[in-house]
Amino acid sequence: MKKLLLLLTLCSFSSHANEQEAIKVIKSLGQNLKKELKAAIKISPAHAVEVCNTKAMKITKDAELKGITVGRVSLKNRNPDNYPKDWMKAFIDKYHQKKVKKPYVVLDIGKNKKGILMPIKTGGLCLKCHGSHVDPKTSSKISELYPKDKALGYKAGQIRGFFWAEYSK
Repeated sequence: MKKLLLLLTLCSFSSHANEQEAIKVIKSLGQNLKKELKAAIKISPAHAVEVCNTKAMKITKDAELKGITVGRVSLKNRNPDNYPKDWMKAFIDKYHQKKVKKPYVVLDIGKNKKGILMPIKTGGLCLKCHGSHVDPKTSSKISELYPKDKALGYKAGQIRGFFWAEYSK
């Protein structure tokens, strides 16, 4: 009986550790992207769009740890590769309907894996490239690099997407 309790405790701790590591990876990704984009936007918002186009995917890959993959998604995505996966869609719909108020959610996504979704709030700086009034030079750069862009028209405080992580149970 003691061995069973020890095993259950270790399994519980292991799952919790993976969740905490995944949260750390997501937060690291967010901080690194924000740092890079803040520096770029000081040059110009159009430059920030270029930096996002050329560096965001590398920053994302660099944030990953063994066994934890991360990324960003949105229903109104700029990069077509950042459209939500099937396991994400129901939560995203519930979140936008204000049925979920947690800072993040952990979901069982099958195949012995878990997934985490954490909302990305639109900050004031984000509005220079994602707001309703994007300057013409930035708008032109967005059209050039992201011809199917849907990530415009946001207001400060709105959720414009989600960070995600997947990891083994």
